[in-house]
Amino acid sequence: MVDINKTTSVLQINDLRIWAYHGWYEEERLIGGEYRIDVVMNLIHTPLENELDSTVDYQLVIDAIRAEMSREHKLIESACKSIFERLSKLPIEALEVTITKLDLPINNLKSTSFTLRSA
Repeated sequence: MVDINKTTSVLQINDLRIWAYHGWYEEERLIGGEYRIDVVMNLIHTPLENELDSTVDYQLVIDAIRAEMSREHKLIESACKSIFERLSKLPIEALEVTITKLDLPINNLKSTSFTLRSA
């Protein structure tokens, strides 16, 4: 039998697609590109109620991600760090943020990604 008191509650934001203007080269920042953001958050409490205030509102998470992605970053590492720092203020126990840059104009490279994960 599963002990509900020993479970880990995980809220994930999967495959959030955002057009943003990041890149080391000026052309990348002018043209922009598509990014995929994935977030994994271990919640402090298992939401046992049917109330939004018993969990993390994922719309607030998405709004925070969009706000950080609207700022110019030359590296996806920097964009990931700013998202990570902002989301780490939420009532969560663990956090993982991955940014994937899609369809890069470099030697047919389809994507590259960077992840920050709490210890």
